[in-house]
Amino acid sequence: MGLQATATYADCDLSAQLSTAPVGGRQTRQTRQVRLAALPSAVPWARRVLRHMIGEWQLESIADTAALLVSELVTNAVDASAASASRGHGKLPVIGLTIRLTAASLVLEVSDTSPLRPVRQEADSAADHGRGLVLVDALADAWGDRAADDGKVVWCEVAIPARPAALGSVQ
Repeated sequence: MGLQATATYADCDLSAQLSTAPVGGRQTRQTRQVRLAALPSAVPWARRVLRHMIGEWQLESIADTAALLVSELVTNAVDASAASASRGHGKLPVIGLTIRLTAASLVLEVSDTSPLRPVRQEADSAADHGRGLVLVDALADAWGDRAADDGKVVWCEVAIPARPAALGSVQ
């Protein structure tokens, strides 16, 4: 059972959901779901939502890493959805971002409308594309993809560092 709220803007649909459903065998503490038009503007929107949730969940120590990861995953989803847009009969594709907080990690999931699986490539130093999954592989503690009804989901996980004991208890 969860609490759900939705707000819709011109090119995004923000859906907040408080959940305790298990994810990969781990208990999810909270979840934020966002649906965004598959446009370049989805990238800063996704970072904005992520930064808000990181602040709310007091995870500032992983903010920069998580922001870079969500930027790469959303950029890839926008690019993948652009290819499938031509098959969508003029409909603007939508991508999804799910941010999950578990006891041990922050899980980022990005869904898109393309069934094509992501391929990690070694980019040419002069190329302007091809480094996204290399960065995801280097920065995330785990990542992968899975098929979804209308495309795929690419996910990554960032471990939450152990919090130091309260300063008052140090002797």
